[in-house]
Amino acid sequence: MKIRILLLMFLATIQLFAVSQKSVEFYVKEYIEKKMKSPVESIETLSSYTVDGTNGWKVYFLALNVKIKMGNEEVSRKLNQVVFNKGSKIAFSLKDKKGKDYAKILKPKVPALAYDSKHLLVGNVDAKHKILLMSDPFCPFCQEIVPKIIDSVKENPKTFALYYYHLPLLRIHPASDMTTKAMHVFQERGEVEKLKECYHLLVNEKERNPEVVLDAIAKKTGVRFTQKELNKEEVQDALAFDTAMKKRLMITGTPTIFIDGTWDPTRFKYKEYLPKK
Repeated sequence: MKIRILLLMFLATIQLFAVSQKSVEFYVKEYIEKKMKSPVESIETLSSYTVDGTNGWKVYFLALNVKIKMGNEEVSRKLNQVVFNKGSKIAFSLKDKKGKDYAKILKPKVPALAYDSKHLLVGNVDAKHKILLMSDPFCPFCQEIVPKIIDSVKENPKTFALYYYHLPLLRIHPASDMTTKAMHVFQERGEVEKLKECYHLLVNEKERNPEVVLDAIAKKTGVRFTQKELNKEEVQDALAFDTAMKKRLMITGTPTIFIDGTWDPTRFKYKEYLPKK
C-alpha cells in the first residue's frame, strides 16, 4: 500500500533508526509551543501502536496540558494530539492511497484500568473477549443495538465480558441526565433488565424537567427515584470517571465499541465470536 505523508519535521540526527517515545513527546511539545505561542505544561502518551498496512508507521495518542492566554489571564486547557512516527520521521497526518487520514479513524487502545469490576455489566471476567461499550440511552442506534449486545453477552458468558460506560450526550439529549444516573444505579445493583428498559422510555429526549424524566423511568421500570438520590456525590463521581475515560479514548459519539482493547468502527465485530448455530 502506498502511503502519502504530510511530514511535521525530521529529527536532527537523521541517521537514527528509531525515535523514542520521549523524543516524540519532546518534538511535539516544541512544535505546539511554537505554533500556539503557549507553554505546554505537561505531555503524556496515552497509547501507541504500529498501524496495520502502513509499512511500519507507529501512531501516538498524546494528551497535553497547555497554558493559553485569555484576556489578562492564563488558563490551562487539555488537548489531544495524534502523531505518527517511522524511523526518524514524525508526522501529524498519515494518509492511505484513498486519502483517508489515519488520525481521524484510529483511537487509543483501552487501558487495563478500564476493565474494572464496577463496569462489568454482564459476562465473565475470565471470558475470551472483552467488550467495552460507551452508550447514551436516547441515541437511536444505541436503542437498536445495545440491548441486543447485552443479551448476546448474557447468553455467552464464557465468550464475552461486557464493560459498560455511560456517555450521555446532554447537548442533544438533555433527558439523558437523569436517565443515565438511574442506569448507573441499576448497574450497581446488578439490575441489568431495568437498565435495558431505560433505552425505551416514553419521554422526549429533549425533556429538561427532571421530574418528567423520573416519572417515565418509574412507569417503565417500576422504580421511583428522587432527584436527591440520583444526584448523590458517589453517582456524580462515577459518571465523571466515565467522562474521563471517554476523553482518554478520544470518543466523540455513541455507541462506541472496543473489542479486546481495539476500537470497532463497525460495532458488530463481536458477532464473529458468537458460537456457530
